[in-house]
Amino acid sequence: MGPGSTIEARAAMASAGTLALMPTFVVVAVDATGMGIILPLLPFYSQRLGATPVLLGALISVYAVCQLIAGPVVGMLSDRYGRRKVLVVSQVGTLIGFVLLALAANLTLVFLARVIDGLTSGNISVAHAYAAEHSAPATRKQALGMTSGAIGTGLLLGPALSSFLVHYGQTAPVWAAAALSLVSIIATVALLPPDHPASGSLYQHRLSEATFTRSLFGMRYALRLLGLLIVFFFVNSMFLSQIGLFLSERFSSDGHPFGARELGWMFAYAGFINIVVQGLLITRANLIASDRNIVMAAFACMGLGFAGLAAGSNVGLLAIELTLIIAGTMFARSTLTAELSRSTAINRQGMIMGLNQSLMSGANISAPLVSGALIGHRLFVPWALVMAAIAVIGAALAGQLLDLPRTR
Repeated sequence: MGPGSTIEARAAMASAGTLALMPTFVVVAVDATGMGIILPLLPFYSQRLGATPVLLGALISVYAVCQLIAGPVVGMLSDRYGRRKVLVVSQVGTLIGFVLLALAANLTLVFLARVIDGLTSGNISVAHAYAAEHSAPATRKQALGMTSGAIGTGLLLGPALSSFLVHYGQTAPVWAAAALSLVSIIATVALLPPDHPASGSLYQHRLSEATFTRSLFGMRYALRLLGLLIVFFFVNSMFLSQIGLFLSERFSSDGHPFGARELGWMFAYAGFINIVVQGLLITRANLIASDRNIVMAAFACMGLGFAGLAAGSNVGLLAIELTLIIAGTMFARSTLTAELSRSTAINRQGMIMGLNQSLMSGANISAPLVSGALIGHRLFVPWALVMAAIAVIGAALAGQLLDLPRTR
């Protein structure tokens, strides 16, 4: 077989893999649209019910505590019982959480809604595991990129819908998110083929002693990656948990402070950049730079953006700063997630992605509280500079941890 035939065969395999993952794309995109509707609304929705910046941080943290508890369990259950069944249970919990949130007349019900959603969360980690096990190692980054692209699509459409629907009342976007969650459940049942892990050769595979030893080395590298991901999750959570209140205090549009509408457009812009990064830039970046250099550059972009936030309140510069932060975030997340997946045996994808989600939840417990304390005391410049410093630490760690030899 000549080089041309080999290239054509690979292209055909990639195309077939893409088609096989289209149902996953649809399910994740619908799910992410529902989450995207809630993200820009939650700070102002909670404020209306009496939440302070510290209570908003606690609201995000309690969700993260529940994720921390549920993450590994959801991942291992999906390894054992199949992705689709666990995904449906997770989506039902999200639906119940959204309905409670829409009906909430006080902060207690808001907290209860986030607890239920957090305890049953796992949609994204299960979807990542599904994409990983239905792709070859050589195309796994593209498969995970497709899943991330679906998230980006949802985070583009969701905040835009939230900005439009908020004119009809603050609960209107929440009811729309609940409706989309129901659509996501129906799409999962209708589009994703049932899986039978107990009888599948993928799950019955047993490693030889030599392969098992190599797997241990791979897990050691995976642990290094997880350590780096903790730094990423912490700074990202500091940013997302309080950016709405930061913008409302420091920026104005048409004579009024930034609110849910402006934050919705910001998240929509983040979704647009996600699509550009996943669809156009990440593959090209991989051709000219190593994962190590990509992650270092991503953290550096985030650091520059955070430092810019501390410098002033010019709306024009804000667009540049947000572009640096969001693009850096997308490159770091997709590269580190794909590298983590490749470092782990295929029949342990649910476990490692569940662990990854739990570590993200751990960062989401502490970071919003730190961030809320700073914003609550109106320490806007220190808030931005602390995030810039953490991003610099992330770049330095990437230079060390991703440069180490590893065995997969």
